[in-house]
Amino acid sequence: MATEYELVIRGGSVLDGTGAEAFDADVAVADGRIAAIGKDVGGGREQLDATGHLVTPGFIDGHSHLDGNVTWEQELKPNSGHGVTTTVMGNCGVGFAPCREADRQFVVALMEGVEDIPAEVLRAGLPWGWESYPDYMELLSTRSFDMDVAGLLPHSCLRVFVMGQRAIDGEPASAADIDAMSELTHEAMMAGAVGVGSTRLDGQKTLSGIPAPSIAATEDELMGIARGMERAGRGVLQIAPEFNVYPRAEEELAMVVRVAQATGRPVTYSLKQTNGHPDGWKRLLEITRAANADGADVRPMVLGRPTGAIFSWECSVHRFVHAPSYHRLAELPLDARVVELKKPEVRAAIVEETIESEGGHGGKRSGYSKLYDLFFPIGVVPDYEPTAEDSVTAIAGRTGEHPAEIIYDAMMRNDGRGAVLLASGNYASGNLEPALEMMRYERSVLGLADAGAHCTIICDASAPTTMMSYWVRDRTLGDRLPLPFVVKQLTWDTADLFGLTDRGTLQVGKRADINVIDAAAIGLRAPRMEYDLPAGGRRLVQDADGYVATYVDGVAVRRDGAATGALPGRLVRPA
Repeated sequence: MATEYELVIRGGSVLDGTGAEAFDADVAVADGRIAAIGKDVGGGREQLDATGHLVTPGFIDGHSHLDGNVTWEQELKPNSGHGVTTTVMGNCGVGFAPCREADRQFVVALMEGVEDIPAEVLRAGLPWGWESYPDYMELLSTRSFDMDVAGLLPHSCLRVFVMGQRAIDGEPASAADIDAMSELTHEAMMAGAVGVGSTRLDGQKTLSGIPAPSIAATEDELMGIARGMERAGRGVLQIAPEFNVYPRAEEELAMVVRVAQATGRPVTYSLKQTNGHPDGWKRLLEITRAANADGADVRPMVLGRPTGAIFSWECSVHRFVHAPSYHRLAELPLDARVVELKKPEVRAAIVEETIESEGGHGGKRSGYSKLYDLFFPIGVVPDYEPTAEDSVTAIAGRTGEHPAEIIYDAMMRNDGRGAVLLASGNYASGNLEPALEMMRYERSVLGLADAGAHCTIICDASAPTTMMSYWVRDRTLGDRLPLPFVVKQLTWDTADLFGLTDRGTLQVGKRADINVIDAAAIGLRAPRMEYDLPAGGRRLVQDADGYVATYVDGVAVRRDGAATGALPGRLVRPA
């Protein structure tokens, strides 16, 4: 008698996440695991006809900031809807554990400043009730989500927990401090953390200007933390070096390479092109190649589209936010605000005040005005590799208007819900060729989507959809990427980095986290604002087409772009 499975996905084109070419097969699921892959595997109590569609492992997001969201909500936006079935939080050293009650105000202020999550949202949403990192893990183990979640131990929280005010003041750690951090790191790994997140970026500070405590860490401190992971036999060191400053970025990467070589723990770091040093990323890749050739495990994490910001009337920051005539309207509800913004005299006043703040029509360019070449109106179908002819500078040149007028009018589209993209990173060359070279490096992983962070200025959590649509199918400005390569980067490469070896490929015995995708239809819609965070907080979300179904643990969490309401996702604790 033929076996009956819980779920059979029939007749799809299977990309198993290993980098192998696609093959036609059925995929059967039982008890949340892949039970069989092949032709005519048997019956299923639930069946999905995937003929003409891709069947892939669920995507794994290695860089998110959902540390607060996982304590108050279950549908983890803006990741939801982009094929993500596992997300890793705690990146860049910020989070909420370990944390003593006396330090809660500081860690909230740090998250607000570093990741642009309003303090009022965090204060209203965080239930607290924990102190140690294992306590935090235990709380999360009682909750359910529409995807699995894994956590990095945040370095800045760890430092403050051990050193108190001395950490906030940026003092160096003593030998005793380092020993304590090492022991607490070991404890966190044994409790289920997948590594430690840290940052060296000077711009990552509280709104009052206090730098992230991890910036002050010495090599000895990082070595001590990595030794804690070494003793546990698990854990990745994630770090954001100061990639805006050279040769400092090279020196910091060389430092973490030494840590990786001494402890045997893998390192992943944020790699991007910056405007001030457009070729600096090449030097970081050279260091990485040499380190890996010498036996270390160092993996750049890259984003396959520009980093930057989205500006609209609903965003917390935009080009006109400081104009006095706009400031008088800023507190109006959006629809009432748009009525006023449509008035020609209001437009003229706001634009003129903005131009004057830049030094006038013939004055020296300053601030955002220096970046007009990197401002691009966002259409109904977003373009994440716009050409110079699409910039507000070029449009202004053709129309005879000022770039500020072009931005204003772009934001007024769709009844005041239009937007512009500021492509301030990965775009110094005016294209994504540098990002392509970064992604092609065999040890790179995809990430830096920052889900949960910068809620009102970015929505890079939709990047997996960009990879599956633009980079595989639509790009005409240069080379595309092979579909098996992209699927492997979105799945197994990230799973392997974080030690999540029970997922990331479609193989018998692996976890049944699965996407069924219409390859012809997959694509993005324009970002939009939702007002569903605690205390009425806002966040950008982005809808996608082409996701036929997404399964977590063998349970459908999305069908045809809509949530099913199922919440099979749990906290991941590596074995």
